[in-house]
Amino acid sequence: MLHAVILAGGSGTRLWPESRQSRAKQFLAIESERTMIESTVARLESIIPFDQMWILTTEAMGKQIELLLPKIPKSHILEEPVPRNTAPCIGLAAARIYYEDSDATMIILPSDHIIRNEKLFCQTLQFAAALVGEESNRLITLGVKPTFPSTSYGYIERAECIDSNVTKKWNFLTNAYNVNRFHEKPSSEKAADFVESGRFAWNAGIFVWNCATIINLIAKYEPATGIILNQIANNFGSKDEKKSIANLFPQCKNISIDYAVLENAADFIVMIEAGFDWDDVGTWRALDRLYADKHDPQDNLALSAKIIAIDSSGCIVRADDPEHLFALLGINDVIIVQSNNATLIAKKEHEESVRKIIDELKKKNWNEFL
Repeated sequence: MLHAVILAGGSGTRLWPESRQSRAKQFLAIESERTMIESTVARLESIIPFDQMWILTTEAMGKQIELLLPKIPKSHILEEPVPRNTAPCIGLAAARIYYEDSDATMIILPSDHIIRNEKLFCQTLQFAAALVGEESNRLITLGVKPTFPSTSYGYIERAECIDSNVTKKWNFLTNAYNVNRFHEKPSSEKAADFVESGRFAWNAGIFVWNCATIINLIAKYEPATGIILNQIANNFGSKDEKKSIANLFPQCKNISIDYAVLENAADFIVMIEAGFDWDDVGTWRALDRLYADKHDPQDNLALSAKIIAIDSSGCIVRADDPEHLFALLGINDVIIVQSNNATLIAKKEHEESVRKIIDELKKKNWNEFL
């Protein structure tokens, strides 16, 4: 059966001041009245029943997710006692799903992305699952065609197009490729070269593979973590299950699935070229892309706020009070976000540095703003 694992443990510090310790990025409503994690679950409903959906999160967020997503079984909300990056948590989810369904194929996807063309998105996931069904050792990743030379995303360099019975059946949708290699976040010059070549895609962080396959690969390339996950799995279904996770999971190596497995198993990786609209909403500047048709003639964008802009252009204003007035005078390319007890004012060019504010707040012990 096809299962979905939604990663919901991140904090999204670059979306401060809306994203806080008590309300992480996935709990924000960016594009609609629904939170991003609710939207993630909703777009999967047509292909995945609720009892085959799983949420990976932290102990601090578990209760919040349980209340927000009551249709997902409580036992399918897996809580990490400490963060250990994506390899251990995906391994834990794979082992837990395998315990219930030894033939399972799992989709791994973040909880905090915005995806349009939802029918196309679900068809792409079904194509990926069919490729895994054709060859169970395949590791499928979705690659998004770059629309600009971003330095914030990792890139996938594709190789030759795959010709098989499954790809012939799904060629009306998109193509699948073998992969040459993954590239970490590049310089602006390299990013421009990547986009110009047409051979590179953004790494969307969405994967599809067989549970047994990924369990075996983690054990092969990260044997210590594989042993720990196997010890945890031996307690599934017993009264010691949660205690086992709490005691053993922190011993896992802190490493991403990309470094742990994907960079070592390139011969088995297949990239599907995604045709749907995708944005990971990594920074506030994403609002410019998501609301491209909402800008005024001076390219200012106001969301849940009123603005008067005089000799000002290219600004983003977002507030939690739609009646709050922002008067902009002689400023350009500035982000203003007012939320609860804090307001962010930043030049767009410094958007990646918002996390420095978090560091400074921690130094001052101003926890009421975190």
